[in-house]
Amino acid sequence: MAQDRTTALNGFEGDPAIQLALAYARASDRPLFEALFALDRRLADAVRQASEPIIAQMKLAWWRDRFAQDRAEWPKGEPLLERLAGWSADVSRLGPLVDGWEALLQEGPLNDEAIAAFGEGHAMAWSVAAKAVGQGEGSPRCVALLWAYADLAAHCSSPEDAQRVREVARKEGLLDQAPPHLPRPLRTLGVMGALARRSLRSGRPILSGGGDFLAGVRTGMLGR
Repeated sequence: MAQDRTTALNGFEGDPAIQLALAYARASDRPLFEALFALDRRLADAVRQASEPIIAQMKLAWWRDRFAQDRAEWPKGEPLLERLAGWSADVSRLGPLVDGWEALLQEGPLNDEAIAAFGEGHAMAWSVAAKAVGQGEGSPRCVALLWAYADLAAHCSSPEDAQRVREVARKEGLLDQAPPHLPRPLRTLGVMGALARRSLRSGRPILSGGGDFLAGVRTGMLGR
């Protein structure tokens, strides 16, 4: 079934790559980035844990509907919504992140269009997060795409799907040069981009090869 395309993820709290990246967030920004990771994992769970695609679509539709609403109309009692409601950015633009996860529900092998939708949704989400930490539209699309593709490839349930993700990243030119230098408030994304590029180029899981940790630390300290 389509939702079996990717294997289950633990919460981001157990992901060493994300924890390394978060270590370089400013203390004031870390809760915001944690909320974005939590949202991404909530959407991932909707796709991966549903017994039928229609159930996943219904769960994703709930989030899409929230982002189409004014945040003042959001239902009370959902802690993650309460965290997102505090962002000083246009949270309605998080809708494409939902669309990107829904693209994975298609039947058959993962295709380029679904992979691109997944990547663009994540790039948009990081653009919103960048605005929320005072960086305008300062989140480089290429860095967010690197992370999205590496994370997707690492959790594909078939080697063929994982290879297709890496091929899309290569065709988009993301592996040809190092990610750009990022300002201090976006150092978390910079670490993610550095780790993701190494993963996509090698075909190894994120933060699993020799030198990966040091590359992440160097990027966290220097920005590239």
